[in-house]
Amino acid sequence: MSFKRVFFKNISTLAIYNYSTQGVEFLATIVLSRLLLPDEYGFVAMISIFASFIRLFSTLGIGAVVVRSNYKYTYHKHLFSLAIWIGIALSIVLSLLSYPIALFFDNMKLVVPTMVVSIKFIFDSFTFIPIAVLNKNLNFNAVGKIKLFGTIGQIVFMILLAWLGFSYWSLIIPLIINPIVQYLFLRRYVHLPFVMYGWRATKRMIYRIRSLMGHLSLNNLVRYWSSNTDKLVIGRFYTESDLGLYNRAFRFIQLNNKLITSIFNSVLFPSLKKLMDEKGNAHKEYLDIIRIITLVNMPLVIILVIFPEELVRILWGKDWTGVAPFLPYVGILMVIRSIISTMSSLYLLYRKERNLFFINLSVSLMNIGLVIVGSLFSTMHIIKFLTLGYLFFAVPVNTFYGFYKAFGFRVRMLLRFWIPTLLLGMALFVSVHFEILPLSVGGLAIYISYMLFELRSSVSGTFRFIRGKLNKNQDS
Repeated sequence: MSFKRVFFKNISTLAIYNYSTQGVEFLATIVLSRLLLPDEYGFVAMISIFASFIRLFSTLGIGAVVVRSNYKYTYHKHLFSLAIWIGIALSIVLSLLSYPIALFFDNMKLVVPTMVVSIKFIFDSFTFIPIAVLNKNLNFNAVGKIKLFGTIGQIVFMILLAWLGFSYWSLIIPLIINPIVQYLFLRRYVHLPFVMYGWRATKRMIYRIRSLMGHLSLNNLVRYWSSNTDKLVIGRFYTESDLGLYNRAFRFIQLNNKLITSIFNSVLFPSLKKLMDEKGNAHKEYLDIIRIITLVNMPLVIILVIFPEELVRILWGKDWTGVAPFLPYVGILMVIRSIISTMSSLYLLYRKERNLFFINLSVSLMNIGLVIVGSLFSTMHIIKFLTLGYLFFAVPVNTFYGFYKAFGFRVRMLLRFWIPTLLLGMALFVSVHFEILPLSVGGLAIYISYMLFELRSSVSGTFRFIRGKLNKNQDS
């Protein structure tokens, strides 16, 4: 079976479980919103602000080490032990922060719940290496199934505790249930003994992967603050209403990351590793994949760019019409950011995590600078400046220092992909800024046609595969 057929088989498998999980979580919010008060959600959100930041350091790249290395059982045991030690360390850190967090929010009731939430880091660490092993083996059916079962267990327990009147504890205690359920199922697929090695063995393992751990830790820090600088600045210098409108617009990028980009990235890394081990043409297949990701994003991009006001009225009503002017720029950013986000897999595969850090640092500094300058004028200038920054800085930097220098892509391949993509981004920006709707419609139509032409062999091969399956079923 060809690379793309295997790849999209795994994508469809993971997507089914991912969307099922999202559906279960959505239904749970409907039930829990009738059992819990907004204040109880807000109480847990205070803890989540700090817990989410500490979670950035939970894996430190050890899952990527499993996928890209050719070592087996003994190596995985040592990584499993290291993951647990990291989980224990992060749990201690959050526990020590429980009192300062309570002081910061002037609410001493936060101390004990924060310490309970910290336990989750320990149980989460049990799952990282087994899931990485399944990813390496391309067993995404097991990965999706296990995550779905863990979520169902967590939600059932939440609803039960909320119904029994446990208040905010019904949102905190079940957080620990999810990784425990996942680990119990993982033991059926990955046979790693529960063992914790001593300091010497742990130190040796840290030394072996210190470069990856260090660069990914710094990279996570940079990306976290880069992604939140605009919200921080708007919240500081503008009104809560301005921040609410801005955040609501960026939810489409978050939704895109959750439902499309993250699924592709989960399958892309181990799939390309296997292809490279088999001496396949990783460059061509990767470019085809990001073309397909771009096409998958196009329906939402079209709506955001051409019908922003209609979308806002349908989804949220007239009170949220202030979101509409941001949405076309969100659509442009979605095209570029979806492509750049997939590059992390290549940096890890080519062992260029140092390059990844410095490129992300430069792009993040650009983001922060543009946000600060844009904030001197308006929130709309912030998103306009960010869009121009991605088009004229982030894309050239990633193309030259990433695709060309680090990965060795041929110039012709890069030009065939990036020139049309950049031209589309610039055409959309001009059309939105100067309100030239026909330019947006024409640019999108030409770009989609071009991408389909570039993927003609893949598209025709997919149709032949589907037709063959249908004919086989009819004959049987």
